[in-house]
Amino acid sequence: MDQDEGMSAVDNIVTQFNTYEDFLDSQITTVDLYYLEDESLARQLVELGYRGTVEIVKREDFEARKAAIDIARQAERTQKKTKYCFLKEVEF
Repeated sequence: MDQDEGMSAVDNIVTQFNTYEDFLDSQITTVDLYYLEDESLARQLVELGYRGTVEIVKREDFEARKAAIDIARQAERTQKKTKYCFLKEVEF
């Protein structure tokens, strides 16, 4: 997998989950919790790559991509508002 595919996978994960903990929890099964009896330990195992079905995503990578995507969305909304205001002024 090349870097673009890796970033695309991380982007998909980031847009699918609100928090890093939500992502980790999605990789934990009821069987994991039955045997481990500790949600925190189960999250740590997923974070270290010992458990889970998707590639390892570090907390720093998740939070950095989440921030970048939020900034891009905010810039897009601002740009759309600016265009709309401009068009609104032209209609007069």
